[in-house]
Amino acid sequence: MSMTLEEQVEQFKRDGYFVVKRALSPEQVSTLIDRVIAISEGFTTREIPDIIDRDEAFVPLLVNPPVFHLMRALMGPKVQMESVNATRIKPGKGMPVGWHMDSHVYPDPLPPYWYFPVSINCAYYLDEITLEKGPLVVVPGSHLSGKNPPDGLSEIEGQIDVMAEAGDAVIFHGALWHAAKPNVHPTEERRALYYNYLQSFCKNRVDNFAGERSRQLRESGPFYIQQLLGKFDGWHEIPADAEEQLANL
Repeated sequence: MSMTLEEQVEQFKRDGYFVVKRALSPEQVSTLIDRVIAISEGFTTREIPDIIDRDEAFVPLLVNPPVFHLMRALMGPKVQMESVNATRIKPGKGMPVGWHMDSHVYPDPLPPYWYFPVSINCAYYLDEITLEKGPLVVVPGSHLSGKNPPDGLSEIEGQIDVMAEAGDAVIFHGALWHAAKPNVHPTEERRALYYNYLQSFCKNRVDNFAGERSRQLRESGPFYIQQLLGKFDGWHEIPADAEEQLANL
């Protein structure tokens, strides 16, 4: 039985993350894998930045309904993108990523209103995630701890590996403690897309979304895509036909 939007919100508030099952169809996954392979040629790093400007196939995911509806339920209707990247970890490759938060680190103890989700990341997994492929590791509830995570990748009480099937999306709070294990699978890759959402009253990063496709979408695209790509500040009004535009995308 699928969860209601309200139940998803409550689980996210408690745990700091939520797995959106089947956020992408098998056909979408297949297409996106092909596009990730194509745009990653020539890159020697694990991360491929600014993927919207590299291929139009990544644009619809900005407002992918099962994720976008949940993001707005968590952050309100005025959200923008902080970044949109892809990763491609080859078999037996990829260094582990130690404990960290996606939000900026402050000295302990963290301020009490740090828990407000200024940013929420969404990881779309294009491959099934197993222990060999190096899953995301999280400490549920750590976004409410008021503390910074420890250095390194030492085991923390309560940590869990987040397993996912190809097409699932994992969204997680910017203050959630998380890490990533390396891909030690001998033959299979780990490919994922990262759509990082940010409150629209925050200053966006001017070096992101600077390409021609982003510029055109920001100036003349549907309202919510204009908003996501930083056309407006947090004081803007939402037009009456915004939801209709979204339904027609």
